[in-house]
Amino acid sequence: MSLYAPDQTQPLANATDVAALIRNHLRRRPAPALPRGDRALLRLATAIIVLGLAGTGLALLATRPHPDAGTDLQASRVGEVVLAIPENLTGADGEDGRLVGMARLRLDWPSLGPVTPDTRHRLLVTLSPPDKVNEPATQLSTYARFLTPTVWSNPGGLVVRGFRKGSPYEGDELYVSVPDGRGFAARCPVETAQSGLDEPCRVTFRHRGVDVNIRFPRAIVADWQVMLGGVRRTIDGLMR
Repeated sequence: MSLYAPDQTQPLANATDVAALIRNHLRRRPAPALPRGDRALLRLATAIIVLGLAGTGLALLATRPHPDAGTDLQASRVGEVVLAIPENLTGADGEDGRLVGMARLRLDWPSLGPVTPDTRHRLLVTLSPPDKVNEPATQLSTYARFLTPTVWSNPGGLVVRGFRKGSPYEGDELYVSVPDGRGFAARCPVETAQSGLDEPCRVTFRHRGVDVNIRFPRAIVADWQVMLGGVRRTIDGLMR
């Protein structure tokens, strides 16, 4: 029996023609479809990847500095660190906005963008060269000498300690993270109204070669983790 090509009435000449015919036939065959369960799993994996990338982008957008278009950058050097700070984040008002060897930021809370007339809470951030007195272990050992034995809990996973009368910190309370306060240790006045400040609480920590001091409202102390993380990311975005 002879082999014939689909469009021919003559037998194929040789084995080469047979091989070519088989290859053409295989190329025309459609790719096998995935089983229904595999297709559903592939769609789910693709959706998870897309949502993850979108969430990462939104998180970075929400915590980056928010200078207005065309805002001039103010170059600053803090120790060995060079910063380029948008003027609408410095809140510069004369000499108060320019500190020798230091830098100051005024940030809206919780957006961490520029302060506006509608701002309800703000953060005052001062960046200074590293100083040993601002290391967590040094701060805590200094405070420990003047603390009262009474301890009570506070929202945000913090505990609160009072300072003894006659101590340098009389009238303040110390809010510390558990278990040892190395993650967060902030002082706030007991009588906020008498401090005369809208941002009476303060915390100092070290970040990438600079000491960061934040003054903030007592009302947001429970959000300390979000605050510290957001300020760190803001500073990262200003470094050059």
